[in-house]
Amino acid sequence: MDAKCPQCERVATLDNDMKHVKCSHCNFETDYENYLEIMKDKAINMASDYVPKRSGL
Repeated sequence: MDAKCPQCERVATLDNDMKHVKCSHCNFETDYENYLEIMKDKAINMASDYVPKRSGL
């Protein structure tokens, strides 16, 4: 199964047991639980950096 690498943002591989994520491009490796935390933090940071364009403010 494929996953997005949090370091290089290319395609990483999630093993069949869904326990380990590895990127062959940048050699990133971690367990799946840690991967979920990393990606959750990235999503939170993206959301907090988003500032909608609103007229009159």
